[in-house]
Amino acid sequence: MKDYVDVAERLRDLRAKHPEGSIQPADLAKPYWLEVIDGQTYLVYAAACYRSPDDMRPGIGLAWEPVPGKTSFTRGSELMNAETSAWGRAIVATLAADTKRGVASAQEVDTARRNNEPPKRDVRPAPKAAPKPEHEAMPLIKELVKKLDPESKRLFTEKFGSKPGEIADPTEAARWLTTQVEPF
Repeated sequence: MKDYVDVAERLRDLRAKHPEGSIQPADLAKPYWLEVIDGQTYLVYAAACYRSPDDMRPGIGLAWEPVPGKTSFTRGSELMNAETSAWGRAIVATLAADTKRGVASAQEVDTARRNNEPPKRDVRPAPKAAPKPEHEAMPLIKELVKKLDPESKRLFTEKFGSKPGEIADPTEAARWLTTQVEPF
């Protein structure tokens, strides 16, 4: 990771190479959306990196985050994490920055892979997990509902219910909310 160029440094590189550049949602009307793949909900963000105000071919970067986030650091920050990752990818797509300093040799990649392998241990089947008490989109729904204006909250309640247990289709509720709440 010491050779990894983080997004903050990529932003500095962009400013140095393209002082008039900007990063914006690829689609201002829909900067992010939810996708369900194999039962897992993902928040997808698309960013466009413009080298100048008249740039006709911006670099496009996409990133997705599972919802809810898999760690205490990502849970509740899925949108911000996806947005930042998409920015970094969009900057790289304009060739204004790199993701790494130099190119790793096959030996370096092999060494890094071996260093990141978890220690071998006796693997036994995990006990059966208790059923999930709520749909994976519920944390996002709860967060977005807080941001609704009173009229939108009324519409949401009419359409989906007023309590989490009343929401028959949490994925559809989350999609609807993303069209009602400003992402920033």
